[in-house]
Amino acid sequence: MFGVPPTILPLLTKLGDYAKLAIARAVTDAAAGKADPETVAAYLEGEMADWNPTIKGRSLADPATRKAAARFLAGVACNLT
Repeated sequence: MFGVPPTILPLLTKLGDYAKLAIARAVTDAAAGKADPETVAAYLEGEMADWNPTIKGRSLADPATRKAAARFLAGVACNLT
């Protein structure tokens, strides 16, 4: 399947779930006149706090990685709203 190892699919699915949360939050914030990627990212970081994806026993998301992922998804979400 496009060269993507099956072990990474759950990670991509979860990132998609977090993207949906970010978009929903950005839409809500935009309706209130306060859409801001940093605010959405902070919200998303809280949602991701307990997320610790692993592949073959290796942890993939330390706090800095989760922060970067949250900021990326928040930026995309705000740009879509």
